[in-house]
Amino acid sequence: MTDRRFEDLLQQASAFFSQAERDPEAERQAAIAEIIETLERHGLTVEDLRAAD
Repeated sequence: MTDRRFEDLLQQASAFFSQAERDPEAERQAAIAEIIETLERHGLTVEDLRAAD
């Protein structure tokens, strides 16, 4: 196995374990916070979103 191939495999393993360790609830909360911040920045409400449907 070449050094380059070994490095590629290490990188893939690292990415796999990083994904496995993610916290879905924390990601959910971060997404909600981002949505709220965007709504506030643009002066929008949930009612505005519903009306756009």
